[in-house]
Amino acid sequence: MAALDQLIDRFANVGNAAETAYAVLREAIVTNTLKPGTRLRADDLAKKLGVSKTPVREALRKLQAEDLITVQPGNALTVKSISEEQLFEIYYTREALEGMAGRLAAENAGQIELAKLRAIHDELKAPGVAGNLRQFRHLSGEFQLAVFRAARNDTLYRLVRHLQEQIRQFGGTTLTQRGRAKEVIA
Repeated sequence: MAALDQLIDRFANVGNAAETAYAVLREAIVTNTLKPGTRLRADDLAKKLGVSKTPVREALRKLQAEDLITVQPGNALTVKSISEEQLFEIYYTREALEGMAGRLAAENAGQIELAKLRAIHDELKAPGVAGNLRQFRHLSGEFQLAVFRAARNDTLYRLVRHLQEQIRQFGGTTLTQRGRAKEVIA
């Protein structure tokens, strides 16, 4: 749970207790710190986060609305598990939406968005970054989000961001395959 403690420290000042609980739990889920299938008990989480149960319950409701957690028999809340079939559905949907986002970004990106994309790309090309999976994955995700923002379509941005987070939650990545980092940079 050291990783959860780091998230608690990182999000300590994001707002009120409910906002903090939400930010910590959401990040813990999408980064796979809280693994799929993990049972989420408001009492335990409140103690861990140092808040009362009410803000934790509010955070859990928001996470359920985002389809990041699910209700099991007996009203037990757990981190949502993604089946292999669902993962393929996500990838196919994301593939179509990312193509559209790329096209719209090419048509709509302004100088600020282009500068952001160049800066992230330069970071990706920096020596040693390709060998640091965590940093490379973070930067490639930031590059994708910058493309999605440059598309200037809020609905599309929300959809592809949600799909990206579901894939992040799964934990797997193609970036570990030989030559994949060079391919991404190109």
